[in-house]
Amino acid sequence: MAAYDTEAGEKEHILTLPNNRQLAYAHNGPKTSRTVIIFFTGVLSVGTAHRVPEPCRAVGAHWISPTPPGSGKSSTRDKSVPYNVSLARDISALLTFLYPTNDFDKLYISGGSYGTVPAQMLYGAPYELFPAGRKIAGCLLLAGFSPVKYHTDYTKSLNWQNYFSFGPPTQFLPFHAVQWIFRAVVGLRLKSLKGTKAFLRQTLIDPMDDEEKATFGGWLRTNHLSEDAFLESMANGTIRCCQNWDGVMEVSDVIHSDWGFEPKRLDDQHASKPMLVVSSSHDHIGGSTNDWIVHNYKSAKPKMLPGGHISSLFHIDELWEEMFSSEYPIYIPS
Repeated sequence: MAAYDTEAGEKEHILTLPNNRQLAYAHNGPKTSRTVIIFFTGVLSVGTAHRVPEPCRAVGAHWISPTPPGSGKSSTRDKSVPYNVSLARDISALLTFLYPTNDFDKLYISGGSYGTVPAQMLYGAPYELFPAGRKIAGCLLLAGFSPVKYHTDYTKSLNWQNYFSFGPPTQFLPFHAVQWIFRAVVGLRLKSLKGTKAFLRQTLIDPMDDEEKATFGGWLRTNHLSEDAFLESMANGTIRCCQNWDGVMEVSDVIHSDWGFEPKRLDDQHASKPMLVVSSSHDHIGGSTNDWIVHNYKSAKPKMLPGGHISSLFHIDELWEEMFSSEYPIYIPS
């Protein structure tokens, strides 16, 4: 089998965790690679590894994409354990399973949209909690979310949609009222492939301007995809995700939770790890708090792209090239 195999990357794997929960994940690339990339997917999706960016292939990286807890076939987490602690334990178990003798040298952490939350949690996790963090070589965040425990004026950067997605109403109204309304309204559209495709088209593609649609078309042609095939693949992942809504229902709670560290107070070992923070000029869904992220992580570097929420997908090769090869500001303590 080739080192990178599209069909193999689409396969879902299940890891039984020590606490009898299970973690769903996909992976692709040489299993003996000493360069590992963990990519956290966004909300309403599952981990997939069928399309590994070319620069990641060039360095022979092993691409791993977990499905968030409480989504798809990943078990709901134990709410008595803080999210950041449960995450670190789950990913440590996954890395131990794939690399029993810990024989990899570099670990890159990445995430898109809500996936930037677990990516940051691992980036700043204490090494006694997440030992693999010592091997982190970089972090790539696409349309990031900030830890609002420390980003106290985060609402100033939110549009009305984000305000009701993870803003104060999601925390102040009892019984997760806003989340239940979202689940009731959107969930009805996500029960069929046709409805899910229509929802994704309306959310992600219809808002594109002519320039972005042209870029999107070029990306589709490069990847030998039709627009319908692209939507169908994404829609199937959304339908699989919604087999379990627990993960979606706690998104706002996780964003508002204690991530285990304050970014600007990270020690030198953590703070010197390069971070590339990618924004899109017309993103109406995520990335509105990227400026805060850049100003509070000492080795963060901003990158602005044209387009909307998924425009980073169309530029993913150049982003990974920059992640691997650009010079980054390295924090030197005074």
